[in-house]
Amino acid sequence: MARIKKETLTRIASLGFGIIVLIVFINVIGTNALENVLLKANPVFIVLTVGLELVGFMFYATAWYVLIRATGHRIPFLTCQGITFASIFVSYIMPSGIFLEGMRCLLGSRESGMNLGESTATVILHRVLYIIGFLGSTALALPALFLTGSLHSSAIYDILLLPILSIVGLIILLYLSLNPKRMQPILNRILRFVEPLIRAVQKEAKISGKANRFLDEYHVGFRRMLSSKLHVLTSFGASLGDWACSVLILWIVLFALGFDISLWVVVVAMAIGKMIQMTPIAVPGMLGIYEAAVTASLSLFAVPVAVAASAALLLRLVTSWLDLPITGIAAYHYGYKLMGKKNASFGSTLKS
Repeated sequence: MARIKKETLTRIASLGFGIIVLIVFINVIGTNALENVLLKANPVFIVLTVGLELVGFMFYATAWYVLIRATGHRIPFLTCQGITFASIFVSYIMPSGIFLEGMRCLLGSRESGMNLGESTATVILHRVLYIIGFLGSTALALPALFLTGSLHSSAIYDILLLPILSIVGLIILLYLSLNPKRMQPILNRILRFVEPLIRAVQKEAKISGKANRFLDEYHVGFRRMLSSKLHVLTSFGASLGDWACSVLILWIVLFALGFDISLWVVVVAMAIGKMIQMTPIAVPGMLGIYEAAVTASLSLFAVPVAVAASAALLLRLVTSWLDLPITGIAAYHYGYKLMGKKNASFGSTLKS
């Protein structure tokens, strides 16, 4: 009981911190300045961005679905999409985005029959392909902006810091994925961290002593996916589609506010926002922090602060708050299935 209260208090505190950051952000920009810009927004374009967000969801689920098939397992596409919605909802209410990926690993294993290690491998490779996609587009955008004079050399060093850190992290992640035994010293800690989520799926699961088996399953699954180049390329193409939708949403939001801007600028600003969003800070959905990051990155390219902040808030509205009903329904569906039934057959990895 004490543990449940502690976890609940942690979630409430982290969400409260995000709300405070968002309120401070709005006050710093100025409510009057934001109101003046937001009232100019064309509602037709905002509706269009909602449609693009749904298309992005389909690309996101497709990229993961293809990788699951590459492991030799089968899962209905709509189930894959439903798990995606449920995991996104979890990221809005839990103090770290790690729970989003953890939920996908667990539900993907449960619904497809994969071992937990294999399921985790599909989620990790999906994330790797997505990161490669937006880093690649950023690598194209920066020279284009520099050559057109939209980016000064003094600002390049500030902007490059996050991509460089992301590339380093990506290299480390790929190395560990291909040499999973190196992860064994920290894996037990990770398993203990996500133990509440694991026990929600299988209450009788035992965590201790399962690292070796998990790593073996992970290694087999990761290698099997990489051996299917067609599946990897298809997943990468779907990840690019997902990333393109994210970029277009911000671009259209700025256009709806009456601000015409280079698509390359939007690519860089969105990439910075995504990299900040992936930082494992204990704030649900990076509330407040994500808006500040997008605003700051747009401001580097001479976008007025009020316009940049308004675009960031509308982006949050489209990509988070308007998602809550559909993602919440999916989360309720899977929550009911998990809590209402005991899963005595959830993967060999966590069996007693």
